[in-house]
Amino acid sequence: MCAPVRRGTKKELMDYILFKILLAIVVVEAITNLLVKSELFLPVRKFFFNNKENKVFNWFHSLLDCGYCTSVWIGWFVAILFLTDNLTNFFIIGIGIHRLANLFHHIIDMIWGTEEL
Repeated sequence: MCAPVRRGTKKELMDYILFKILLAIVVVEAITNLLVKSELFLPVRKFFFNNKENKVFNWFHSLLDCGYCTSVWIGWFVAILFLTDNLTNFFIIGIGIHRLANLFHHIIDMIWGTEEL
């Protein structure tokens, strides 16, 4: 059963929308970084890079070779997910927390001198 919708003030609604937009920015950056740069998706990228003669594979190769291009498509995907409210919010918030935790970890490493700028 769905929770009842709470009607808030105009400011509360604007704060909620701003929060979702900022979270979406963090999520798009995190997913883009995972797809374009991470070791986790290296086999997928190699597959598309090695099969460029196929038009579809070549398109994916071009997409995964450009972080800006990938972020546009991921942005559309995340915007669609934000239009639904149940399990997808759990997924989006989880990725947002992951990315903010990585940022916090990076800052702590810089403060303690274990990582260079």
